[in-house]
Amino acid sequence: MLHDVIVVGSGPGGAIAAATLAEQGKSVLLVDRQSFPRDKVCGDGMPVEVMKMLRELGIDMGALDYHRVYSLTITGPNGRAITTQENPHDSFSMTAPRYSFDHALHNHALQQGAHFEQMQIQEPLCHDGRVIGVIERRGGQRIEHEARVVIAAGGVGSPLARSLQKQKPSPEARAISIRAYVRLKQPMEPCVQFFFEPGLLPGYAWIFPIAGQRANVGVYIHNSTYKQGALDLRALFDDFCARLAEDYAFEIEPETLKSWSLPIYVADESRTTAGVMFVGDEGNFTNALTGGGIYTAMMTGRLAGEQAVKLLDSLPADYDAAWREAVAPDLRRGRFVQKHIASHALRLNSLIALGRNPLLKYRLMKAIAGDHY
Repeated sequence: MLHDVIVVGSGPGGAIAAATLAEQGKSVLLVDRQSFPRDKVCGDGMPVEVMKMLRELGIDMGALDYHRVYSLTITGPNGRAITTQENPHDSFSMTAPRYSFDHALHNHALQQGAHFEQMQIQEPLCHDGRVIGVIERRGGQRIEHEARVVIAAGGVGSPLARSLQKQKPSPEARAISIRAYVRLKQPMEPCVQFFFEPGLLPGYAWIFPIAGQRANVGVYIHNSTYKQGALDLRALFDDFCARLAEDYAFEIEPETLKSWSLPIYVADESRTTAGVMFVGDEGNFTNALTGGGIYTAMMTGRLAGEQAVKLLDSLPADYDAAWREAVAPDLRRGRFVQKHIASHALRLNSLIALGRNPLLKYRLMKAIAGDHY
């Protein structure tokens, strides 16, 4: 069967791409190696832009197990902190476990008319140097699925990325995180907190409150720092939890302690190869400073879906131009701050000190917190 579009991966980017296309009457095969709902390790922090897009898409907020965020605190290497309050508004920042968040977006794509199949993709299906579908591995069988357009949203280690992007990413284009959910013995304020500690720079540690008197606690560190220092990720996490326990009493849920790799944004090169559009983590659309990638996944998924509609309707389309206009400026800023400021304790401390000036606070918090602010 020939589909208009095959979308590989039903995370936020893939689900939004599939929904955008199905809403326009295109035949969409949405595939993922897992069934839904499923867990996805993440910090769970979502900027206000996420809720704005959810509202634009008509997604029912009642389907999300979300927790509203009212403020954000950034603590510098010297221990000094700066806090900003979020202005009351119908749209707001939040935390939401990916188990419920991704399931809501996945269901939205199905409601719009996308067809979902759980399958293990082996490699792209190619003809004359272009991708014309995907090849599924089912036991010992090799099954071909054809499409006029393919969108890759399978995340880190996707078979499509491995097959089509031959060059191995450098350490500076990768980061690693570890997180666990904890049960708080006392409620904490609805404030997301970042700790840029000396041993983690240009990374940081965090605690994000979530629903049910729980919190998401974790550490984010760049691969170059991690490998050069021969650091133990679990030890970094344990050390941070020990310091955090001075202010918060909690119990770690050991089964939720997990680590994951993040492909961070370092350059503006094309995110199309052999006719495939790469979105979300598979396109390295993760903010290098914060590790945030949910909003950019949703936005690049939406853009890829819109450009695919144009291709199918024989209209001019340019996915690279679309994402470079919509998301590249924020990603470039995050990369600049990560490389030239957050990597240096003195510079970061100075920037946070300047942020105590009310006139500068918004711009500085936006620069440091990126898409989490």
